[in-house]
Amino acid sequence: MQGNNAQCLKAKAAAVQAFGADYSFVSGRRDLCLDLSFAPFKGAVKAVAFDIDGTLCDSIWQIIKCARLAFNELKIPQPEENAIKAIIGKKLQEGLESLLPEGFMHLGDQVTHCYRDIFADLPEIRETRLFPWVGGVLRQLHESGFKIAYASGKSKRGIERSLAESVLGDYCDALCAGDEVPSKPHPAMAQLVARRLRLPTFTILGVGDAGMDVQLFQNASCVSCGVQSGVWSGEALLQLRPNLLLPHIGFLPQFLGAD
Repeated sequence: MQGNNAQCLKAKAAAVQAFGADYSFVSGRRDLCLDLSFAPFKGAVKAVAFDIDGTLCDSIWQIIKCARLAFNELKIPQPEENAIKAIIGKKLQEGLESLLPEGFMHLGDQVTHCYRDIFADLPEIRETRLFPWVGGVLRQLHESGFKIAYASGKSKRGIERSLAESVLGDYCDALCAGDEVPSKPHPAMAQLVARRLRLPTFTILGVGDAGMDVQLFQNASCVSCGVQSGVWSGEALLQLRPNLLLPHIGFLPQFLGAD
Protein backbone atom coordinates (compact mmCIF):
# COMPACT_ATOMS: atom_id res chain seq x y z
CA MET A 1 0.00 0.00 0.00
CA GLN A 2 3.02 2.32 0.25
CA GLY A 3 2.77 3.34 -3.41
CA ASN A 4 -0.80 4.52 -2.98
CA ASN A 5 0.10 7.97 -1.66
CA ALA A 6 2.30 8.85 -4.63
CA GLN A 7 -0.31 7.44 -7.03
CA CYS A 8 -3.01 9.44 -5.28
CA LEU A 9 -1.14 12.71 -5.62
CA LYS A 10 -0.75 12.16 -9.37
CA ALA A 11 -4.39 11.10 -9.73
CA LYS A 12 -5.58 14.06 -7.69
CA ALA A 13 -3.67 16.49 -9.92
CA ALA A 14 -5.16 14.82 -12.99
CA ALA A 15 -8.64 15.03 -11.48
CA VAL A 16 -8.33 18.72 -10.72
CA GLN A 17 -7.32 19.35 -14.30
CA ALA A 18 -9.98 17.10 -15.80
CA PHE A 19 -12.87 17.98 -13.47
CA GLY A 20 -12.67 21.69 -12.91
CA ALA A 21 -15.41 24.28 -13.12
CA ASP A 22 -17.18 22.43 -15.93
CA TYR A 23 -18.05 19.63 -13.46
CA SER A 24 -17.61 17.02 -16.16
CA PHE A 25 -17.05 14.39 -13.48
CA VAL A 26 -20.81 13.78 -13.44
CA SER A 27 -20.88 12.75 -17.11
CA GLY A 28 -19.98 9.37 -18.55
CA ARG A 29 -20.65 5.69 -18.13
CA ARG A 30 -21.93 4.30 -14.84
CA ASP A 31 -21.74 0.59 -15.63
CA LEU A 32 -18.01 -0.06 -15.24
CA CYS A 33 -17.12 -3.14 -13.18
CA LEU A 34 -13.34 -3.38 -12.93
CA ASP A 35 -10.81 -4.99 -10.63
CA LEU A 36 -8.01 -2.51 -11.26
CA SER A 37 -5.69 -3.72 -8.50
CA PHE A 38 -7.93 -5.29 -5.84
CA ALA A 39 -7.12 -9.00 -6.07
CA PRO A 40 -3.74 -8.80 -4.22
CA PHE A 41 -5.40 -7.08 -1.24
CA LYS A 42 -8.58 -9.19 -1.03
CA GLY A 43 -7.27 -11.56 1.63
CA ALA A 44 -6.18 -8.72 3.91
CA VAL A 45 -9.57 -6.95 4.04
CA LYS A 46 -11.20 -7.28 7.46
CA ALA A 47 -13.66 -4.37 7.35
CA VAL A 48 -15.61 -2.22 4.90
CA ALA A 49 -16.06 1.51 5.52
CA PHE A 50 -18.90 3.09 3.56
CA ASP A 51 -19.64 6.65 2.61
CA ILE A 52 -23.39 7.25 3.01
CA ASP A 53 -24.90 9.79 0.57
CA GLY A 54 -24.84 8.41 -2.97
CA THR A 55 -23.20 5.19 -1.82
CA LEU A 56 -25.78 3.68 0.53
CA CYS A 57 -28.52 6.31 0.35
CA ASP A 58 -30.29 7.57 -2.76
CA SER A 59 -30.08 11.10 -1.37
CA ILE A 60 -28.34 13.27 -3.98
CA TRP A 61 -31.60 14.82 -5.17
CA GLN A 62 -32.58 15.59 -1.55
CA ILE A 63 -29.34 17.50 -0.97
CA ILE A 64 -29.72 19.47 -4.20
CA LYS A 65 -33.32 20.41 -3.40
CA CYS A 66 -32.49 21.44 0.15
CA ALA A 67 -29.59 23.62 -1.00
CA ARG A 68 -31.73 25.29 -3.66
CA LEU A 69 -34.49 26.04 -1.15
CA ALA A 70 -31.98 27.52 1.31
CA PHE A 71 -30.41 29.77 -1.34
CA ASN A 72 -33.86 30.85 -2.51
CA GLU A 73 -34.98 31.64 1.04
CA LEU A 74 -32.02 34.00 1.50
CA LYS A 75 -32.33 35.42 -2.04
CA ILE A 76 -28.86 34.19 -3.01
CA PRO A 77 -28.23 33.46 -6.72
CA GLN A 78 -28.69 29.75 -7.32
CA PRO A 79 -25.57 27.59 -7.84
CA GLU A 80 -25.41 25.10 -10.69
CA GLU A 81 -26.79 21.66 -9.88
CA ASN A 82 -23.43 20.05 -10.59
CA ALA A 83 -21.71 22.56 -8.31
CA ILE A 84 -23.96 21.36 -5.48
CA LYS A 85 -23.10 17.75 -6.33
CA ALA A 86 -19.42 18.64 -6.09
CA ILE A 87 -19.69 19.57 -2.40
CA ILE A 88 -21.47 16.40 -1.28
CA GLY A 89 -19.27 14.64 1.24
CA LYS A 90 -17.73 17.78 2.70
CA LYS A 91 -18.73 19.39 5.98
CA LEU A 92 -22.05 21.14 5.38
CA GLN A 93 -21.01 24.73 6.11
CA GLU A 94 -17.71 24.40 4.29
CA GLY A 95 -19.50 23.07 1.22
CA LEU A 96 -22.29 25.65 1.22
CA GLU A 97 -19.85 28.52 1.70
CA SER A 98 -17.93 27.38 -1.37
CA LEU A 99 -21.14 27.87 -3.41
CA LEU A 100 -21.70 31.46 -2.31
CA PRO A 101 -21.07 34.03 -5.08
CA GLU A 102 -19.11 37.21 -4.59
CA GLY A 103 -21.04 39.66 -2.47
CA PHE A 104 -22.73 36.91 -0.46
CA MET A 105 -19.72 35.35 1.26
CA HIS A 106 -20.79 36.75 4.62
CA LEU A 107 -23.92 34.56 4.62
CA GLY A 108 -22.18 31.27 5.39
CA ASP A 109 -23.73 30.88 8.84
CA GLN A 110 -27.18 31.93 7.66
CA VAL A 111 -27.33 29.60 4.66
CA THR A 112 -26.12 26.69 6.81
CA HIS A 113 -28.78 27.31 9.47
CA CYS A 114 -31.42 27.74 6.77
CA TYR A 115 -30.39 24.46 5.12
CA ARG A 116 -30.63 22.62 8.44
CA ASP A 117 -34.04 24.12 9.22
CA ILE A 118 -35.43 23.14 5.81
CA PHE A 119 -33.96 19.65 6.15
CA ALA A 120 -35.61 19.22 9.54
CA ASP A 121 -39.00 20.57 8.39
CA LEU A 122 -39.53 18.63 5.14
CA PRO A 123 -40.06 14.86 5.56
CA GLU A 124 -39.44 14.09 1.89
CA ILE A 125 -35.97 15.63 2.17
CA ARG A 126 -35.14 14.21 5.59
CA GLU A 127 -36.23 10.62 4.83
CA THR A 128 -33.45 8.01 4.73
CA ARG A 129 -33.85 6.19 1.40
CA LEU A 130 -31.44 3.30 0.96
CA PHE A 131 -30.70 1.82 -2.43
CA PRO A 132 -32.66 -1.47 -2.68
CA TRP A 133 -29.56 -3.70 -2.53
CA VAL A 134 -28.04 -2.16 0.61
CA GLY A 135 -29.71 -4.29 3.28
CA GLY A 136 -28.80 -7.55 1.59
CA VAL A 137 -25.18 -6.50 1.06
CA LEU A 138 -24.69 -5.45 4.67
CA ARG A 139 -26.18 -8.72 5.89
CA GLN A 140 -23.90 -10.76 3.60
CA LEU A 141 -20.81 -8.89 4.72
CA HIS A 142 -21.72 -9.22 8.38
CA GLU A 143 -22.43 -12.94 8.08
CA SER A 144 -19.09 -13.41 6.31
CA GLY A 145 -17.26 -11.86 9.26
CA PHE A 146 -16.47 -8.39 7.91
CA LYS A 147 -16.73 -5.41 10.25
CA ILE A 148 -18.84 -2.55 8.90
CA ALA A 149 -18.20 1.16 9.40
CA TYR A 150 -19.51 4.46 8.07
CA ALA A 151 -17.29 7.39 7.03
CA SER A 152 -19.44 10.33 6.01
CA GLY A 153 -19.28 14.09 5.75
CA LYS A 154 -22.68 14.19 7.45
CA SER A 155 -22.78 15.40 11.04
CA LYS A 156 -22.69 12.78 13.79
CA ARG A 157 -26.30 13.61 14.56
CA GLY A 158 -27.20 13.13 10.89
CA ILE A 159 -25.45 9.76 10.69
CA GLU A 160 -27.08 8.56 13.89
CA ARG A 161 -30.48 9.58 12.51
CA SER A 162 -29.85 7.57 9.32
CA LEU A 163 -28.79 4.58 11.42
CA ALA A 164 -31.89 4.83 13.62
CA GLU A 165 -34.24 5.13 10.64
CA SER A 166 -32.87 2.23 8.59
CA VAL A 167 -31.14 -1.13 8.55
CA LEU A 168 -27.79 0.72 8.69
CA GLY A 169 -28.10 0.74 12.46
CA ASP A 170 -28.18 -3.06 12.54
CA TYR A 171 -24.69 -3.20 11.06
CA CYS A 172 -22.36 -0.65 12.61
CA ASP A 173 -19.06 -1.46 14.25
CA ALA A 174 -17.73 2.12 14.01
CA LEU A 175 -18.43 5.47 12.42
CA CYS A 176 -16.78 8.81 11.83
CA ALA A 177 -18.69 11.99 11.06
CA GLY A 178 -17.73 15.13 9.20
CA ASP A 179 -17.94 17.29 12.31
CA GLU A 180 -15.26 15.19 14.04
CA VAL A 181 -12.39 15.57 11.57
CA PRO A 182 -11.19 17.68 8.62
CA SER A 183 -13.19 17.34 5.41
CA LYS A 184 -12.50 14.64 2.84
CA PRO A 185 -10.09 13.88 1.21
CA HIS A 186 -7.99 14.48 4.33
CA PRO A 187 -7.12 10.99 5.68
CA ALA A 188 -8.18 11.70 9.28
CA MET A 189 -11.70 10.29 8.81
CA ALA A 190 -10.46 6.90 7.62
CA GLN A 191 -7.70 6.87 10.22
CA LEU A 192 -10.20 7.48 13.03
CA VAL A 193 -12.45 4.71 11.69
CA ALA A 194 -9.45 2.37 11.73
CA ARG A 195 -8.65 3.25 15.34
CA ARG A 196 -12.25 2.69 16.38
CA LEU A 197 -12.27 -0.67 14.60
CA ARG A 198 -8.85 -1.48 16.12
CA LEU A 199 -7.58 -2.42 12.70
CA PRO A 200 -4.71 -1.13 10.53
CA THR A 201 -5.90 1.01 7.64
CA PHE A 202 -4.59 -1.39 4.99
CA THR A 203 -7.14 -4.00 6.17
CA ILE A 204 -10.08 -1.64 5.48
CA LEU A 205 -11.85 -1.40 2.14
CA GLY A 206 -13.23 2.13 1.76
CA VAL A 207 -16.24 2.56 -0.54
CA GLY A 208 -17.60 5.84 -1.90
CA ASP A 209 -19.27 7.45 -4.91
CA ALA A 210 -17.19 10.62 -5.28
CA GLY A 211 -13.59 11.49 -6.02
CA MET A 212 -13.05 12.85 -2.52
CA ASP A 213 -14.10 9.46 -1.10
CA VAL A 214 -11.60 7.54 -3.20
CA GLN A 215 -8.88 10.06 -2.39
CA LEU A 216 -9.70 9.92 1.33
CA PHE A 217 -9.16 6.16 1.42
CA GLN A 218 -6.09 6.31 -0.79
CA ASN A 219 -4.57 9.02 1.40
CA ALA A 220 -5.13 6.84 4.47
CA SER A 221 -3.54 3.76 2.79
CA CYS A 222 -6.82 1.86 2.78
CA VAL A 223 -7.96 -0.32 -0.10
CA SER A 224 -10.31 1.83 -2.21
CA CYS A 225 -13.51 1.17 -4.12
CA GLY A 226 -15.42 3.68 -6.23
CA VAL A 227 -19.12 3.16 -6.97
CA GLN A 228 -21.12 4.89 -9.68
CA SER A 229 -24.45 5.22 -7.86
CA GLY A 230 -24.05 8.83 -6.79
CA VAL A 231 -22.12 11.90 -7.89
CA TRP A 232 -19.20 10.75 -10.06
CA SER A 233 -19.39 8.72 -13.25
CA GLY A 234 -17.33 5.60 -13.70
CA GLU A 235 -15.16 7.26 -16.32
CA ALA A 236 -14.34 10.05 -13.89
CA LEU A 237 -13.58 7.71 -10.99
CA LEU A 238 -11.39 5.61 -13.27
CA GLN A 239 -8.94 8.48 -13.58
CA LEU A 240 -8.28 8.25 -9.83
CA ARG A 241 -7.38 4.55 -10.14
CA PRO A 242 -9.27 3.06 -7.19
CA ASN A 243 -8.43 -0.57 -6.48
CA LEU A 244 -11.97 -1.55 -7.41
CA LEU A 245 -14.62 0.19 -9.54
CA LEU A 246 -18.25 -1.00 -9.37
CA PRO A 247 -21.63 0.23 -10.66
CA HIS A 248 -22.95 0.09 -7.06
CA ILE A 249 -22.29 -1.79 -3.82
CA GLY A 250 -24.56 -4.64 -4.87
CA PHE A 251 -21.56 -6.03 -6.76
CA LEU A 252 -19.29 -5.94 -3.70
CA PRO A 253 -19.98 -9.33 -2.07
CA GLN A 254 -18.78 -11.29 -5.11
CA PHE A 255 -15.41 -9.53 -5.01
CA LEU A 256 -15.05 -10.10 -1.26
CA GLY A 257 -16.19 -13.71 -1.43
CA ALA A 258 -19.24 -12.89 0.67
CA ASP A 259 -21.93 -13.86 -1.87
